[in-house]
Amino acid sequence: MENRGFIYTLDAIFALTILIIMTASLTHFLTLKHYLPSEYRNENYNAEDIMDLMASHDTGNGTILERISHELNFHQNREEAITEANKIASGFLNSKFPNIKYNLTVYDGIESVTIASNAEMSKADNINSATKNYNNYTFQLYIW
Repeated sequence: MENRGFIYTLDAIFALTILIIMTASLTHFLTLKHYLPSEYRNENYNAEDIMDLMASHDTGNGTILERISHELNFHQNREEAITEANKIASGFLNSKFPNIKYNLTVYDGIESVTIASNAEMSKADNINSATKNYNNYTFQLYIW
């Protein structure tokens, strides 16, 4: 009988603790920014994923990297080869990934040449890159 007041006090403290936790949780939930379900999709692409897609996406005439390397081998004039490779790469990247900034370069063992780019890399904060070797060419993709 002597502990009856202690048990009532302990019970009240537990009830107040639960009430404070519930109030804090509700306040936190109500102050969070809520997103529509379509906004939950993460559209942060990894350069490695895009490069793998370029190496495996068959367009009917071969993959994107196959077509680019074919154009670079086929044309004797370097300017024509880069122009045709630019059409292929830009067409693919702009249609599949319209919200990313990119710079695609190719290294043929002698020099590195930018094939396609849609923004200045010097103004980028965080650059993600991937490298893929195909048909004696090294392709380097930078995205931000």
